[in-house]
Amino acid sequence: MQQIFKSLFSELPDSSRIWLHLANRKLVASEEQFLKEQLTVFLDSWSAHGKRLQCNATLLFSQYLIFSVDENIESASGCSIDSSVHFAKRMGSELGIDFFTRLEVLVIEGNETRLLSYFDAVVQKAPFINPQITQLSELRSMQC
Repeated sequence: MQQIFKSLFSELPDSSRIWLHLANRKLVASEEQFLKEQLTVFLDSWSAHGKRLQCNATLLFSQYLIFSVDENIESASGCSIDSSVHFAKRMGSELGIDFFTRLEVLVIEGNETRLLSYFDAVVQKAPFINPQITQLSELRSMQC
């Protein structure tokens, strides 16, 4: 699993900012395809103050929507961040999914993932993606 994290957004530097949106369930293949198509359209127009962002996004483990921006080139503004949140909400509405799961974390055990409450994950010392990370370097250095 560690290799998945290390190779994320290879065109962006470690200092890039990230935003994580955990879904309350895994997407099925057709939903994932639809989301990826919509992500391409969104990323092609994602900008801050009229300047295109150096960015990327992905759906990891069919459940974690991750956005990243190289803020060394152009910082994400409040409006541009809001637009990514609106995108996640719109996709959630269209797919019948909630990308704003805040009380659970995605636990990674071998090649399997599952949702678990944050409290239970900490008590069980289960490996999970920390939803509070903000830099790509933190995600790339994860050891699961």
